[in-house]
Amino acid sequence: MRRLPIYMMLDVSESMAGDNLRQLQQGLDQLVSSLRTDPHALETVFLSTIVFAGKARTLSPLTELAAYYPPRLPVGSGTSLGAALTHLMDEIERSVVKTTSEQKGDWRPVVYLMTDGKPTDDIEPALKRWNADFSKRVTLVAIGVGKYAALETLTRLTENVILLDAANDEDFKRFVDWVSKSVVAQSRSVAMAPVAGVNLAKLDESILKRINEMETAINVDEDLVVLTGKCTNNKLPYLMKYEKMAPLVNRPGIQLNVAVYNLSGVYALEGDYYALSDERAMIRTVHTDSLIGSPGCPHCGNPIGFAMCNCGQVMCIRGEGPATCPTCAKECNFVSGGDDDGFDVARSRG
Repeated sequence: MRRLPIYMMLDVSESMAGDNLRQLQQGLDQLVSSLRTDPHALETVFLSTIVFAGKARTLSPLTELAAYYPPRLPVGSGTSLGAALTHLMDEIERSVVKTTSEQKGDWRPVVYLMTDGKPTDDIEPALKRWNADFSKRVTLVAIGVGKYAALETLTRLTENVILLDAANDEDFKRFVDWVSKSVVAQSRSVAMAPVAGVNLAKLDESILKRINEMETAINVDEDLVVLTGKCTNNKLPYLMKYEKMAPLVNRPGIQLNVAVYNLSGVYALEGDYYALSDERAMIRTVHTDSLIGSPGCPHCGNPIGFAMCNCGQVMCIRGEGPATCPTCAKECNFVSGGDDDGFDVARSRG
């Protein structure tokens, strides 16, 4: 039997934490349930799930649709698209059966890449390898999630670039339905009249937009601040996500461009956050005066989730008094008031 390999290559960086990751997890379940109702898909489709943040990992290798179970999606620091592409290419070389004089191999693989941010590593070596060895034998559908996705980078990988603007769960369900219909269309086409490219279902233009020109792919930098904290009680990480507000501050006779970020959510993470995180030192900082909102700890409920040890680790505390840093194990003494001028804090890679 000739397989139709479908790779779901998913961004699980910090910027995806919250609704995006929850919808993605639910979307995988919805996708599998939908595909299993189609006999052509059941006969030919083999699914694989690859995730990437600072590092890339295969959560599930190519598995026949009937036996595929959607894995739990982790979170990591960074958006290493170059590393993800390299991992994908190595996986394809290892798993996809090539056609030879003695056998017919798998059908042309289709990759659905979803990302909501900008690469935090050098993608040029992977891009060069992709264009030289893979772009003609693998079909890539790149989906930029939200207004901050690096669409200009995705257009260098493939002509199939889609912008997803899903405002709620119903929008995301319609997007997953589009992916399902596209996979079914491809499974039917290879069974009846194979084509070189990919069969995509008609776009729902209320949530999906094809990116055809480079000028439509330009995005804005510095639009998100993600900070990593660690619970003093269970030593597990959590994320604080801040989104950029209107950057212009006006005063009589003064006009200043000041970046201000408003707290949009705090999310509890598991220990596997570090396994997918970029290990390079964080050198970019943000000043606390630019941040509006300080959450509590989502793990233990400590009311203050934005205290900082001298080692630079953001941690949670119950209030004034001594607290042991969960990273360096040194005791800190926190008092109210403190430095009215604020302080710099290391930003995560997002």
